[in-house]
Amino acid sequence: MYKKKLYCGVGVNDVNYKTTVDGVKCPYHVRWKKMLMRCYSDKWKDAHPSYVGCTVCVEWLTFSNFRKWIIEQEVIHGTLYDMQLDKDIIDPSNKMYSPDKCALVSKRVNTFVLDSGESRGEFPIGVTRRSNGRFSSSCSSPFGGKINLGTFETPEEAHEAWKSQKHIFACQLAKVEHDPRIVMSLSVRYS
Repeated sequence: MYKKKLYCGVGVNDVNYKTTVDGVKCPYHVRWKKMLMRCYSDKWKDAHPSYVGCTVCVEWLTFSNFRKWIIEQEVIHGTLYDMQLDKDIIDPSNKMYSPDKCALVSKRVNTFVLDSGESRGEFPIGVTRRSNGRFSSSCSSPFGGKINLGTFETPEEAHEAWKSQKHIFACQLAKVEHDPRIVMSLSVRYS
């Protein structure tokens, strides 16, 4: 085996197979590289400041360890081609990618819990100011579509309406999830 350079200055690809063959990339390796990039690429963090301070546990700095965990998840949950690695669905304050803190979630779940705080604007999430000076509230459903929740006097009232509806959707989404950690997290989120 030939010596390989570190990925993002920290990641060791220790597997004895080519991770790209005839233009087809190993899906485990792609996930591993993206995870390292989110934590250790200054260019990525400049464009996505919510990743500042994020790290990867020592175990997962070695590709074979990360690959083993992903394969174990496939055994538990079935095929994971459309699943996304999430570090903070179980614990929203978590900043470390590790086996005990991460989960593989559907794009629907990952999009549903996305905060988008960086691009939200001056009002709380789910709130927009109307031309009459009042505040409207709306909430996107993880099952499709957007629900208008009404017009309110203050942005705080509009946000509370959003939060209440978001909690209802989170509980509905929890009923179709299989990982008990995700079910618990969704059940208490926005309450």
